[in-house]
Parts: sequence; C-alpha cells; structure tokens
Amino acid sequence: GSAGRRAVADTYRAAQDEGRDPVLAVMCATGRSRRKSLKLIAGARDEGYLTPRHHRR
Repeated sequence: GSAGRRAVADTYRAAQDEGRDPVLAVMCATGRSRRKSLKLIAGARDEGYLTPRHHRR
C-alpha cells in the first residue's frame, strides 16, 4: 500500500541527503532488484511522496 511507498520515499530522500545512491538505499531497504526499486520509486513519485525529477514551481 501507500505506507510502503512512503517508506521508499523516506529512504530515497535520506540517502540523497547523505550523498549516497538513493536507488541502492531503496534496494537494501526493500530487498528488491534495481528494476523493482526504480518502479517503487516511480510509484512514490506519482503518489506525490517525492518531488518530480524536473522541478516545477
């Protein structure tokens, strides 16, 4: 559910803040492959948990 996507978003942002690879952090946190992690991250972004790549203000 959305709780998982929120956790993915939190993990992703925390890694970014620390200068680590956010996708790798999500992979470690979820135990998913890189492709599945990217899909989770994309889902979190769609849900609004993560800011889009291209910054719209």
